[in-house]
Amino acid sequence: MEKTALVIGGTGPTGPPIIQGLRERGYRPVMLHSGKHEVDEVGPDKLEHIHVDAHFAETLASGIGDRRFDVVIATYGRLRLLPEVLKGRTTRLITVGGTIYRTPLSQPATEDSPRDLDHKIYRKIVEAEQDLLAAHNAGIFNLTHLRYPNLYGPRQLAPREWSIIRRLRDGRRRLPVLDAGLTLESRCYVDNAAHAVLLTVDHPDRSAGQMYSVVDEHTPSDADRVRAMAAVLGVEVELVNFPASVGYPAWYWGIGRSLRWGQDGTPPPTEHLLIDMDKMKRELGYRDLVDFPEAIERTVNWYLANPPEPGGEEERQLSDPFDYAAEDEFLTAYDRFVEACNTVPFAGIVYRHQYDHPKAPTSAS
Repeated sequence: MEKTALVIGGTGPTGPPIIQGLRERGYRPVMLHSGKHEVDEVGPDKLEHIHVDAHFAETLASGIGDRRFDVVIATYGRLRLLPEVLKGRTTRLITVGGTIYRTPLSQPATEDSPRDLDHKIYRKIVEAEQDLLAAHNAGIFNLTHLRYPNLYGPRQLAPREWSIIRRLRDGRRRLPVLDAGLTLESRCYVDNAAHAVLLTVDHPDRSAGQMYSVVDEHTPSDADRVRAMAAVLGVEVELVNFPASVGYPAWYWGIGRSLRWGQDGTPPPTEHLLIDMDKMKRELGYRDLVDFPEAIERTVNWYLANPPEPGGEEERQLSDPFDYAAEDEFLTAYDRFVEACNTVPFAGIVYRHQYDHPKAPTSAS
């Protein structure tokens, strides 16, 4: 008998590769989403679509009706509604939410690390996880929940890489970065995140009742990401280091890192956001399908072929005005600051290696 899978969402960054992976595993996928945005790879001509709002129990229930599915993968909508809506409709539920860990002292967060509860949306994410786990423990379905970080690659709502790609495409070669671009932020390429979801499809018993963080195995710095994108385009760049408090042209690096900075006017965070993925590697055998150099090359080429509309919704989501005239004034001010610092008398530093390097044998005194 044919296996069926319901994918709630499906048009976002990981939807198409998840749907392709389900087909490869013998499932007939059905996609439930609003219908406001379609993606060619998974358009209505490719598979069945159910067009309803995934944010309300009544619309979800009306769209699903009395149908049953072997597995439901929810990457979108209000997850806390699913125990009510899906009871009796599936025995296997895989859900996707956010990471939102606290990482004091730059420690990599594990699934058991404290969560960031300082924003109402963050609290709702944690509450939804608790509701889902309670439904699993009550036997309503077999649950696995995955926590996505900020993703990169095709089909992003706010493609942070576009801020760099567009500048390089427009001939910009001096790029402002915050705190020298040394921030380490664990992220995940879209195909790797989809691979993690599909591993939980493959291992329903092993992943039952579990929460998993999903990140790439390698975490490059912000500066590494810029230089990697420049290398794909075959250009050299100079990264100009601004303190976060005055580096307004580079504040787009904060997109997705915090829901607070854009509201209170303070700079985006530049502390490390590191996440440990050992649990999924150990229990489900996860390894990146796509390493960082190839992932960033695919990302750059995809956005060159599918550039966001100038001033359109995607660019507005970035909070990046691409105001090159103002940006040049910042760069000029930086150059004046460096020049002024170099005129200040300073005794200087003479570097001395800590160990002796004798040129000939010496006698002990």
